[in-house]
Amino acid sequence: MRINLEGLLNVRDLGGLVGFGGKRVKMGRLIRSDNLSPATDNDCKALFEYGLKKIVDFRTDDEISASPDREICGVQWIKNPILKSLTTGITRKESKKPRELKEILLDFSCDLGANGVPWLASLYIPLVSDEFSLNGYRNFLDILKENKSGAVLYHCSAGKDRVGIGTMIILSALGVSREDIIKDYLLTNESYHKVIEEAKDLGRQRGIDEEILNTIKPLSGVDISYINSAYKVIDDLGGIDKFLKDSLGLDDEYINDLRENYLE
Repeated sequence: MRINLEGLLNVRDLGGLVGFGGKRVKMGRLIRSDNLSPATDNDCKALFEYGLKKIVDFRTDDEISASPDREICGVQWIKNPILKSLTTGITRKESKKPRELKEILLDFSCDLGANGVPWLASLYIPLVSDEFSLNGYRNFLDILKENKSGAVLYHCSAGKDRVGIGTMIILSALGVSREDIIKDYLLTNESYHKVIEEAKDLGRQRGIDEEILNTIKPLSGVDISYINSAYKVIDDLGGIDKFLKDSLGLDDEYINDLRENYLE
């Protein structure tokens, strides 16, 4: 369920998705988001009143320094990087010169061009195979496991790539189907639809080729090929259950604890 806020574009509660044994993910417990730097005072108040207890920041030190989260009184902020360093296409470090988001999206597509989509898909592979990233996701699961009440909000920069894989992992552990996980993943495109169209309009005003403009959606939003590249790694390892056990070290008791905590 999308949570409509003033300064944030890509915030949603994972509650309601069907997990193991037909039980549903509890509402008000798991929130995926873009970074909280643009959050307004009203946004902070709304999140606190929603029951937010913890914020888990997946970003690098450079990203956090350039664009720190808004502090929300009474809410714990936890740094939990998924990548060691800035990675073009996944991470975002703000420019010293303020620019509108539509300009950033347009310039990004112009820089990457038609080869951007397969290149971005390749960047998902280390998210489910690199030791640093896997440790980051395991730490994230530990935070979720220990949080017995209230909501945990987790985010990266745009709330789509590192958060997308983090969501895939926790929902898989909760027994949500791959089909439903992919549906949730693709909802990010709806969150960014307006600004993507604004970026296209700006590009047309600048006379940029339509072929480049058509890459703005998959490059600034998400594409099914991205998450499928991660799933291919997982399937090659023997499937999601084996991945959770062997790559993330989750035993049956751990997974059962997560399910008892987040399903109803």
